[in-house]
Amino acid sequence: MSRAHDTDVHDVEGEQTKAALGALLVPLFFVVMFSACIIGTYHKPHPSDIRVGVVGPASATAPLRAALVEAAGSTFDIRPVATVAEAAHDVRHRDLDAAFVPTADPTQPATVIVATAGGRIVATAAETLARGVSATQGAQLVVRDVRPLGSGDPIGLGIFLFMVICTIGGYLAATVLYTVAPDLPPRRRYPMLAAIAILTPTLTYLIGGLGFGTYTGSVGTILAFIGVGALYTFVVALITRLLQVLLGPIGIFVSLAIFVFINIPSLGATYTARTLPPLWRFLNHFWIGAETVNAERSILYFGGQGVGTNMLRLLAWTLAVIALLLLPLLRKLEQQREHTAVPHSHAPAMQSLAQQS
Repeated sequence: MSRAHDTDVHDVEGEQTKAALGALLVPLFFVVMFSACIIGTYHKPHPSDIRVGVVGPASATAPLRAALVEAAGSTFDIRPVATVAEAAHDVRHRDLDAAFVPTADPTQPATVIVATAGGRIVATAAETLARGVSATQGAQLVVRDVRPLGSGDPIGLGIFLFMVICTIGGYLAATVLYTVAPDLPPRRRYPMLAAIAILTPTLTYLIGGLGFGTYTGSVGTILAFIGVGALYTFVVALITRLLQVLLGPIGIFVSLAIFVFINIPSLGATYTARTLPPLWRFLNHFWIGAETVNAERSILYFGGQGVGTNMLRLLAWTLAVIALLLLPLLRKLEQQREHTAVPHSHAPAMQSLAQQS
């Protein structure tokens, strides 16, 4: 009996070792993907086509613009702007990323007009360009920020952190319900997900906004900011649920990978679209997280300008996922997973009772 018992123990340990080694591939996968996607995106900005206006009569500024184009290459898109007022308006409304007002008198400073709320790296790149031009003219440079970041978010991480929290909230809500209550019917599951989707950005604002001053604005601004965050959180939860229905337990892993390795690098929250590598810049044009970032940035700092387009795309994501979940085939598959989950969820308890008896 002892020798047989030792053999059984050895076999069990061998199986457990194989399972453990296989499971360790999961953290290694995340290490590799984090390194490739996250570090690969954020280790170095890739500015391209930063729109900078040069203020003054087009004929008078033509030589300066030609020199800037030759020196800057594809990093900057140099354009003529007639007046300072027009330049400030265009930067304030994101038609330009920055504008340079040269000076004809070296004793008078030149000016660069920026909007740091639209992206600190872009604003810094434009300032560096303008400072170099001013230095060659022997003039000082004045920086005019027409859309500054809030005093509680001087380095511009607020929206990025808000997005990370909302992503985690939506993903975990769907995952916890799937794990703890796999046979929960849709009529109860989805209202719970909706409630968490509302609570997540609300609590984040109460702590990060009222508590730390990271998010500021009028009552309407904050309500819109929270509302967009709630919709995004709900869509994350719905996509996670859709993958659970389609793939079963592996859907938890797949949805996590999607929201980490595709969503975060393409957000454009800390690095705006014009500084992202080509792949992530492409995804930034339509991906769910990027659309939300653009909407939230517009609401907080740009008076809601352009938010309608972002909201239409975000709503399109929402309706598309809901439509897929309502397909008869997927509804049947969801019901099958609910029914098969019941005995599995109680299996450990049944085995324990059998052993005790």
